[in-house]
Amino acid sequence: MTTEHESDGFQRAFKLAEEHKFDELLEHLRVDDPRYGRLVDTCVRDERLLPVCARAGVPALEVIELLVEHGANKRYVFKSAAFNAQVGLLEAMCIRKWHSDDTYPDILTAAADGGAQLGNDSAVRDVFQWLTIARWKHFGGYRGYDEDALCMLVEAFTDVLRGECVSTGDFIMNNVEYLGFDESTLKWKGISLNIVEILVEDGAVKSLDFLCKRFGEDILRIVEHVIEHGSSVDFYNTGTGWEWARHTEIERWLKAKRIKDHKHHLMNAMATLDTVKDRLPEGAFLQIVTSLQGAYKGM
Repeated sequence: MTTEHESDGFQRAFKLAEEHKFDELLEHLRVDDPRYGRLVDTCVRDERLLPVCARAGVPALEVIELLVEHGANKRYVFKSAAFNAQVGLLEAMCIRKWHSDDTYPDILTAAADGGAQLGNDSAVRDVFQWLTIARWKHFGGYRGYDEDALCMLVEAFTDVLRGECVSTGDFIMNNVEYLGFDESTLKWKGISLNIVEILVEDGAVKSLDFLCKRFGEDILRIVEHVIEHGSSVDFYNTGTGWEWARHTEIERWLKAKRIKDHKHHLMNAMATLDTVKDRLPEGAFLQIVTSLQGAYKGM
């Protein structure tokens, strides 16, 4: 049971962590009261202080070290640091040999989860870039070649795109082997087609744009199908259905994509027409061009 003294001490510790006053926090945690023991033990049991420190990164390292010395879960520390994309802290913890065999996949999935929830694309990409180096430097050349590992990578890819972390998604697709997975078994087009419904549900238009650039018309056809017939991705639904704003945003995006594609096709048609105009009957070329221009302007 937490005493009133411990509760007051924890609240102050929590406030100092939120204010990034880590030198002061370190002194506060080390106070040894004969009546109640060390506050640091209370903070380890409570667990709420640790993610606040991990979010701050390396400046909180000494506090995190103290918490770990008193029994804080190292795995939880790694997950918190990865979720908040604190590469410097991840490296510092690996140097201290706090990691285990499970740490590599923990970091990968937690970083992707952070991307989904926080949308911090460049920071999440930094974690994945760090993993390609840390894989050999700290994790003995991790190899995720079984089915469970590949599913984990696909879920991570899905998560970063749900958070519209498209540069991270691009990095994952282009660095499968460097991340320790078997690229030959991954069919990115099929994977991407399978997650379109999820991205539509989330209104992740930036990620849909990214997949369209990669895989073209097939992505648009699935988006159209979801809009017309609804989504089958029940396990991502909250039970309240689509938010109307997201639905409208997706429809607006799809319309803009279709107009852009149609304009592109018209421009190609006009360019092709220009190469054969000498073989057309008199006046036909001008008539066709006028019609095409009218169609273009009407979009």
